[in-house]
Amino acid sequence: MHVLASRLSWRRLPWLGEIISIGVGYVLYSLIRVLANSQGDVARLHAEQVIAVERWFGIFHEMPVNAFLTQHHWLELVCSYYYATLHFVVTPLLLAWLWHRRARLYAPLRSALVIASGSALVVYAAWPLAPPRFTLDGAVDTIIEHPVVWASGPKVEGFFNDFAAMPSLHVAWAVWCAMAVTAVLRSRWRHLAWLYPIGTTLVVVATANHFLLDAVGGLVIVAVPWYLCGLRIRRHVPTVYRVETVPVSEPVAA
Repeated sequence: MHVLASRLSWRRLPWLGEIISIGVGYVLYSLIRVLANSQGDVARLHAEQVIAVERWFGIFHEMPVNAFLTQHHWLELVCSYYYATLHFVVTPLLLAWLWHRRARLYAPLRSALVIASGSALVVYAAWPLAPPRFTLDGAVDTIIEHPVVWASGPKVEGFFNDFAAMPSLHVAWAVWCAMAVTAVLRSRWRHLAWLYPIGTTLVVVATANHFLLDAVGGLVIVAVPWYLCGLRIRRHVPTVYRVETVPVSEPVAA
């Protein structure tokens, strides 16, 4: 397990190297995700399957939540900006803080996030899913209702994959943030970080951009690489198992 974790957790780079590598990786991720924006009929069929599963578990409540949101204009506006901004602000800031203040733990934490995002991309390509705003009659996409930064408008419409709902990357990144904060801090207040993924789940469902099962998928897509990268969290004293690298023998001079 330690050998696998060491291979998955590549070393911490200088800050400029980290910025460039993560930036290039995200651009490639976005381009590939857009190229996978097809198969609308299949994506809607998968949405019907998700709805059937949620009905079976008794958790199909997307429409009442969306209707409640649209009845409160101020809350609708807050959720729209939450959806369009925090996802791109909180995670990078936390990565920067971890690089600066938790150097020993940065590599496995960053690697878990990158692997989770890459795994989500595979799911998007293999199993496209239409969001509630495309499949539920009467669902209102509040992001389109409000001109929120880059999240709406004809000029940027082609840069998003409309059928990449499962898993919710908003929830996945929020879960990673909560897990990272809980792992590296020792304060009893560190568990308040879980309010972020909880709030994110409510927002992505209320804005008709994701089903509740998409949020569950976001949790799973982070939990697996978190474990594979050798990361653990104990209940009382947070601990991250140190990821060891396999030493390489130096050649002996004759």
